[in-house]
Amino acid sequence: MSIKALNYALDIKVGDPTAKLIFINLANHFNDATQYSFPSQELLAERAECSIRTVQRKIEMLIELGLIKKKFRPNKSSLYEFPNINGYDNLDVSDCHIQKMVTTKSGLVTTDGVVRTINNNHYNNNKKKKSKEVLLIDFEVTDDIKKYATDLGLDADDIIEDIRLWNEQNGNKAKYANPNAFYMNWFRKEAKRKPKAFVKVQSDQKDKSTSVRAEKELSQPQKDLIQSWLDQLYRKAQSNPSEYGGVNYDKLRNAFTTSMKFQYAEYYGEKLTTRELCDKFELGR
Repeated sequence: MSIKALNYALDIKVGDPTAKLIFINLANHFNDATQYSFPSQELLAERAECSIRTVQRKIEMLIELGLIKKKFRPNKSSLYEFPNINGYDNLDVSDCHIQKMVTTKSGLVTTDGVVRTINNNHYNNNKKKKSKEVLLIDFEVTDDIKKYATDLGLDADDIIEDIRLWNEQNGNKAKYANPNAFYMNWFRKEAKRKPKAFVKVQSDQKDKSTSVRAEKELSQPQKDLIQSWLDQLYRKAQSNPSEYGGVNYDKLRNAFTTSMKFQYAEYYGEKLTTRELCDKFELGR
């Protein structure tokens, strides 16, 4: 627990009550020695009284605001950094000139004196300081940023190359205070422009003609259900690693998604329905 990190989180205006509560809980687990906070999403969801999916959305919001940075660790809790905490000071001691009151025969009079006072100045002139901007050409894209694009169904390397060429075309002059947020915003726009995928389906007519239809998109409750199954499997793997350890969670998530869209999915050579996938790992019981 870090008092400094906790006070920092309490003072920051987030604009979203749930995100603020999650931010405070992250600060409550901040380690001054390692400069990281690493509570599990399950614990954050329990503390904030919300779903794990809500925790994930609010963490992405905090990342976009530049309040935290996330380092993904496979099969472990992610690491969270507080990039602006070093500019925060909750004990600012300064010299100031005041007048002291003393009692004389003629009554109360003042004498000049210099004393040290403690001001509750939580920020070291943050309002006057302009955030340092980083040239896009000097910024190294992390694996977390690439994963953000992949989760949106995008080819991260292809889009990063498009950004590089765009920057080069404009003289490599683009610079941002938070390049991570720039990339994430670009990825979100690309995802919104991405056309719906179409799949061929066999007709039930006698001529066995082939028709085309838009690929079904999962609803948010369906996505939350898949996440809850993966969380349940993760807890099983922690208590029984010999039976449930070593599962590729991304591959299993894709299998659940495909089975919900098309009734079944191919998983390591087997064609399984959603129910059969759950039964395979004893989920939803």
